[in-house]
Amino acid sequence: MKHKFSFLMTFWWCLLLGLLGLLPFITGNRAGGISELENRTLAPLPVCSTNSWFDGSFAASLEAYLSDQLPGRSGMLDCSSGLIGVFSVLSEEERLLQTDIAEQIDRMGEAGTASEPRVDGSETPDDGEDMPERTGDTSGAAESGTPDGEPTADGFETPDDGSGISDGNGADTPGSAGGEAGAATPVLAYRLTDGGTSTIFQFGAEAISATVRSLNAYRAALPADGTVTFIYVPYSQAANTWLFHPTRYAGWYSTVEPVLQAAAADGVYICPAVGILGAHMEQGEAVYFKTDHHWSPLGASYVQQDVMAQRGTPSADYADFTYTVHDRFTGSITQSVRASAGSSVVDRLEVPAGLQPTRAFVYRDLDVLMKEVRYMEPERSSYGALLGGTHSPFYVAETGFHTGRNALVICDSYGNAFLPYLTPYYDRVCLTDLRDSSSFGSMGGASVRAYIEHYEIDDVYFVVSTGCGVNSGYMRHTVYEYLG
Repeated sequence: MKHKFSFLMTFWWCLLLGLLGLLPFITGNRAGGISELENRTLAPLPVCSTNSWFDGSFAASLEAYLSDQLPGRSGMLDCSSGLIGVFSVLSEEERLLQTDIAEQIDRMGEAGTASEPRVDGSETPDDGEDMPERTGDTSGAAESGTPDGEPTADGFETPDDGSGISDGNGADTPGSAGGEAGAATPVLAYRLTDGGTSTIFQFGAEAISATVRSLNAYRAALPADGTVTFIYVPYSQAANTWLFHPTRYAGWYSTVEPVLQAAAADGVYICPAVGILGAHMEQGEAVYFKTDHHWSPLGASYVQQDVMAQRGTPSADYADFTYTVHDRFTGSITQSVRASAGSSVVDRLEVPAGLQPTRAFVYRDLDVLMKEVRYMEPERSSYGALLGGTHSPFYVAETGFHTGRNALVICDSYGNAFLPYLTPYYDRVCLTDLRDSSSFGSMGGASVRAYIEHYEIDDVYFVVSTGCGVNSGYMRHTVYEYLG
């Protein structure tokens, strides 16, 4: 009797473990998908091959898939963050800064393993204050970059003199913001209140060259009057490090945009988003969320206005739109730090409505309609209210305007806040998420070039955060290769 009982217990226990192991295959997203909480691409179900089996990559990929697709994973993350919030000795503001979502975002990189550098590029002091190591002089100018041969944040070595940035076509362009040969490696940096500077990111020559190559190639794929706009936006943690510590940080600046612009083809505009957002932050405007790693619709609107001003086009103002308002919005960072309920730090989320009746559709291939979706989901108190979150493969908004032009937005989740402010200028605004290979990479076997031709795209906008921008594998390789 005792042996029978032991057998039954062992049998049922093994059966339970087997069923739990099968659940990710039954309930999980085999394409991986994108986690809104972590803002990253989840691991897809790997394909087994002889090589992947014997070199161990299949086992590693399968482990990542099972971890990402575990049923109840989001609830367990919430429970974990809640416990951290209860027992942490740091203030909530400090924990918002310490939660380094930037390292969690887009770990896929070039080959599924690349991770992002810390937002501040430095170690955290023992007192819990997010104070980067001071690296500048009192001039407030950009640093001279890393010592010769020292790896930069993107993993590439800096040229001996910091100059000689290539446009990807064999031509050299100056490596400084002002165009002087031999000047500093391009950086995104804080200004310190004592007159010094501290680097957030710096950009190697190869990353710059690859980005320019991609932008110029997309311009060449457009009509004669087409344009390409590149918008590069820091994470909110970088902004809030400045805003939460006003006695230490006097602002920020970037020298990468002028370097990109100097090498860009005619019809390519490198938007100085860092400077635009910084100017409004200095005025106390909420262009970023404190509790979420995204910029706000207000910040996206200001950048859009700059783009239209560059073209000489009258721009719709932020106030021209109507909004559904959530006064106690708590976003992804708060959810990673602690359960949002009872949070003392909150944001205001304003979800814009279309200026004209706007319809939205999701397409599987070039012209295979999956479903019509809601343009916005204003009842949602999350960043996912904008465009209803991330859609795969291709999101198409029919704006209600009749301008005779169409646009394509290639982006990460920062594009969701930006797209609404493009709608007054286009008949159709299309969007694809460059992080999702099932959408941006497949195109039903077609190339991005075929997509541009099929939808008669006139203008292309790249709207990317620091995780998917100049220093990422996406801009180095992905967008160029998928152009076709």
